[in-house]
Amino acid sequence: MVTNYKRLVWAIIIGYTMLSIALLTPALVLLSVKIINIDPQNYTYTFGLCSAFGTAFAIIAPPLGGSLGDHTKFKFGRRRTWILLGGVIGAVGMLMMGLSKTITPLIIGWIIVQFFYNIAGASFAGLMPDQVPEEKRASYSGIIGTAQPLGVFFGMILSSLLNAKYPTVLWIILAFIGILGPVITCLLINDTPANNIAKNKKSFRETALSIYPSPKKYPNFTKAIFVKIGVLMGYGATSYITVMLAKRFGMSGNDAGTLVSLINLGALVLTAVASIVGGILSDKTKMQRPFIALGGLTIIIGLLFDMFATGIPFVIIGSIFVALGFGIFNSTDASLVMRVLPNPNDAGKDVGLMASANNLQGVLIPMMAPMLLGIGSWYAFFGGLALFVVIGIIVLYMIPEDPRYKSKKLGDVKVEKEVEEEVK
Repeated sequence: MVTNYKRLVWAIIIGYTMLSIALLTPALVLLSVKIINIDPQNYTYTFGLCSAFGTAFAIIAPPLGGSLGDHTKFKFGRRRTWILLGGVIGAVGMLMMGLSKTITPLIIGWIIVQFFYNIAGASFAGLMPDQVPEEKRASYSGIIGTAQPLGVFFGMILSSLLNAKYPTVLWIILAFIGILGPVITCLLINDTPANNIAKNKKSFRETALSIYPSPKKYPNFTKAIFVKIGVLMGYGATSYITVMLAKRFGMSGNDAGTLVSLINLGALVLTAVASIVGGILSDKTKMQRPFIALGGLTIIIGLLFDMFATGIPFVIIGSIFVALGFGIFNSTDASLVMRVLPNPNDAGKDVGLMASANNLQGVLIPMMAPMLLGIGSWYAFFGGLALFVVIGIIVLYMIPEDPRYKSKKLGDVKVEKEVEEEVK
């Protein structure tokens, strides 16, 4: 049973925004503060260890969560089940973190938060192939793309109001928000159990190999993953702006952090607007590649401003371009992903693999940063990440355009069927 489109959009905007508040506020602010308070002498090592464990489970969780939904036959629904369970169990991890006095329960709590909130997030994403009509997917992608920026925005407000004087209260509020959002979504949407499709029994090896769709049989799925990784590597450079301001321009840590917070608040608005407008235009024009490419090129322009920055205004302008580019990319990327999914019966798992690709830049950039900075300082850092975006755009044009656009352009109904076969 499909949910009314407007009702579905509101249900996911509310639920996914609240889940993003719960997940991203610790990731961006609270985790580092908590570690400084618990283990100030070994902060760098402990923060790296905690982040590494969290990121590892954030990469594992989405395809697992999507696959669980693909095969869940509870009457409550295949996506609703894991949206709710992910929110509830993730909240337990949040409380562990907030109440922890030592590093071990903090790390365990962060693993639980990352794993189960990302399972819930993958289940939110699985609702698109399940319930959103193809002709509305870019608009939907653009609107839903505002959830994470909104989550960051409201999370920063909560953090600034409560973290200094009432940190434990803040952790409890975040745990409550992480449950309330999924509950609201589950109350508003319709959902059904997984289809009862007979499947041949597979060996362990066959099951393991089927986790990732065959690149030979479904090449466009793999290409779409490379596009996503390439563009997001460029966007991930924003995580190093604070460090650059301190090292390159001699700002104090507090001043750099304050400036970046202000930049990020403005960037969130630009990202949200670009995401909504880009999604609507993509559905109107029935094109995807030009919008994704435009997003990537806009990010490259921003990285060039950062690369050759001689003062703070250049950094601000660069951040504006990166935010706009990410919003444009985000508006259409998900609809491209939906179009190249190999098997509707494994849609949740495959969307989860794409979500894992989102998280890879959080691992790859910290690994590459010391090498790039050692080779050529910030020129090599921003230039190297811009090169990833270029590669992503090149791979993008190896994926056929939306069949609806090609058939409309050529005025041939048969073309649509031909291109659909080509996409598969």
